Amino acid sequence: MKQTSPTHSVIIDIEKCISCGICSSVCMFSVIIMDETTRKPVISSNVPPCSQCGHCETFCPEGAIHLNIPDLKPPNLSQNIHPVSTEQIQDLVLHRRSIRKYLQKPVPRDTIEEILDIVRYAPSAMNLQTVRWQVIYETKVIRNIAQEIISWMNLMITEQRLHEFAIGTSFPYITSEWEKGRDLITHGAPHLLLTYSGNDELTATTDAIIATSYLDLIAPVFNLGSCWTGILKRAADWSPDVLALLDLPEGSIPQTALLIGHPAFIQYSIPERKPVKVRWIG
Repeated sequence: MKQTSPTHSVIIDIEKCISCGICSSVCMFSVIIMDETTRKPVISSNVPPCSQCGHCETFCPEGAIHLNIPDLKPPNLSQNIHPVSTEQIQDLVLHRRSIRKYLQKPVPRDTIEEILDIVRYAPSAMNLQTVRWQVIYETKVIRNIAQEIISWMNLMITEQRLHEFAIGTSFPYITSEWEKGRDLITHGAPHLLLTYSGNDELTATTDAIIATSYLDLIAPVFNLGSCWTGILKRAADWSPDVLALLDLPEGSIPQTALLIGHPAFIQYSIPERKPVKVRWIG
């Protein structure tokens, strides 16, 4: 026997259930509660809608619970719960670098799609999954965006507004290097990945930063390098011309921008970083 609810996304197979109570324990909003008589999970009618976080399904040892989300299916994963060792994750994190020199070699579209398919599992506030991606694949379009950012920088220099920007004092150098043929905006990257959202999505910025950080971290697994370009986001916030070149859906605003491509050089060492600063309470 299966139990479903018209207002929630949970399907419970009572015959598989062993009454362990884990599902109700991990359900943040008590969508699932334990019936005091049968000691079986039931779907409550007195709670907010299910956030579809999937914890009930994830932690059920018998596979008795599933989220009923049309057109979506869970990924096929290894049965190894801890597929990555501490040494491997340490190597991945410590070798992560901002890549500013790229081979003029395109990344296959299906590789980018594979990466984004992984990144969609990054955490988001209340599991709202607000992050949307726009891939600017053509190098020529990226160069046009960089040129428009240079024009905006020159305007800020002329209007003496450099103090309004964290790296404003670098604008004269960046623009002068551009005139010499050196791109310090997009670094000759073959592709640009943008996250964007609507104006009214309050958690979108944080969600986008988390998702972009995930992508930045796993790119080397695909033999790719990446680099955040915060100045593009800043320029798009201030310049309608830069924003227009991003060609986002109407009513959308950019949240993060990440360059991606094949690194031109091999890493041979890891630079030092400041010691971690931690305060322990209790």
